[in-house]
Amino acid sequence: MTDTARRAAQLTLAAALVGFLLGFGALWLGLMDGATTFWGFGTACLLQVPPALSLRGRIRDGLGNSGLERERLTLRTVSVLMRCLAVGMAMASTSALLGERGPQANLLAEGIAGLAVGLLGSMWFAKHRLREAHPTFALDADRALLLVELAALLLVGSLLSRWFMWADAVAALAMALWLFFSGHAMAKATALPPARTGCGGSCSCG
Repeated sequence: MTDTARRAAQLTLAAALVGFLLGFGALWLGLMDGATTFWGFGTACLLQVPPALSLRGRIRDGLGNSGLERERLTLRTVSVLMRCLAVGMAMASTSALLGERGPQANLLAEGIAGLAVGLLGSMWFAKHRLREAHPTFALDADRALLLVELAALLLVGSLLSRWFMWADAVAALAMALWLFFSGHAMAKATALPPARTGCGGSCSCG
């Protein structure tokens, strides 16, 4: 395994762990406080764990055709679930706006949102540096960027909730729209071309 592939494998494992911890934390807080942004963001984080683990398996196999079909199936499934999540968030947000209700702002929510931006931003930056090494790494960096963008919306919604009761619902609607189109783009990415060689061949993983 090359140094680049080894670094990518470490990042995918770290991404899976961060996604799992942030996902459950945000999901729990969202369900407890009735914050659509938090349970939506938490679910989105958890949905990115399977692609990370699938990619780790492909890296371990040399990034050849072995495991490619499994990765395609994983991405197709996650893309469908992301769009279902987007629809659910849009419905919950619309209900909250019509009912003129919203979660109370609190320091814990703002702290988790800020932590998410910092952790996921660092993860994306590290993955972005590897995107030229292999097309699969570029797709992984795009998925990492999606979580950073969702975390930024989460933070903005949390801060604005101090003054505007509808801030969480509006931020959740924006998240839902972003998730839906990102899920559609992920579905298109399942048409990954078969690799001619693995990382040990002529690709630029080294």
